[in-house]
Amino acid sequence: MKDDMTTLREAFGPDPVPPPDAHDRARAALLHRMEGGAPAHHVRHRRRWPLRVALTAAAAAAAVIGVVAVENIGTVDDSGKGYSTVGLPFPKPASAAEVLTNAAWAAKKRPWTDPRPDQFMYNEDRELRNELAYEREHPNGYIIPGHTRTITRQEWKRIDAQVMATNESGKLEVYHQGQGIQWGQLNYDELRKLNTPAKVLAWDKADKNFGVRLDALLGQYVLPPAVEAAFYGALAQGDDVRLNPDAVNIDGRPAIGLGKVLEGYLSQELLFDPQTYRIIGERLVAIADHHDTDEHGNDVFTPKGAVLRQAVYTKAIIVDKVGDTQ
Repeated sequence: MKDDMTTLREAFGPDPVPPPDAHDRARAALLHRMEGGAPAHHVRHRRRWPLRVALTAAAAAAAVIGVVAVENIGTVDDSGKGYSTVGLPFPKPASAAEVLTNAAWAAKKRPWTDPRPDQFMYNEDRELRNELAYEREHPNGYIIPGHTRTITRQEWKRIDAQVMATNESGKLEVYHQGQGIQWGQLNYDELRKLNTPAKVLAWDKADKNFGVRLDALLGQYVLPPAVEAAFYGALAQGDDVRLNPDAVNIDGRPAIGLGKVLEGYLSQELLFDPQTYRIIGERLVAIADHHDTDEHGNDVFTPKGAVLRQAVYTKAIIVDKVGDTQ
């Protein structure tokens, strides 16, 4: 099996060889991000977080993972202006397609001004994680109620893809293209043209150099309202998105879960507010009991209902510079 760095080199072609210490730092960061934020030296035996899609990096890169976020939660936007949910296409949606149609309708209600190339997409979320000591011993473990912590993550990506920054637990890291680090970022001018479901589906089938799932991309980028709506419309045309029949509670609020079944027992879900149909989070939950084995051959049991990942999306807005959150 090829290692991560070999695969990245083949995908992007040859790059100048970085110094050994830069290579080591980049590899550690890549493993850290791709494995859902666990300490880099605890490499997970199985990848558990399929919603979190890495932005593929070149050989000297520190890859950055975005997460699904929402610009305006509830019925008030960041400017303090309210909006009405009167006119929802489906007041009582009975299928995933109907929920996504409502989500597309709600997305179009967002105020929007096209960003300049020197502005940034800002994403912020709060992820529920196990206590650190337990997480280090059980990096693949499901969330243990009553023994958790909340991690706040912030990410800034400049529209022209020349600057990127992350902040987790108060540690701000700023990266510049061409200074020993490169990362993959989809062309924003190309994204803003995807304003119909048909265009999104055609684009999704085309070669983009690195794969990004449509549902995951919704959290990695701050898209114009018409584009976000088009992505929901494209997802609604798929036959593999299921409406979770069980009530979901996230951050003290009810939510509608839409997901895809993975490995026969996991539901990878986007979460929507049942009143406003704004996206408010994501989770990975077991929908059936499951037995597996770890790298040592030991039995690993995951009970039905266990949550393996949960994140609340708090912001996805355009800002002027790294550090801006409003």
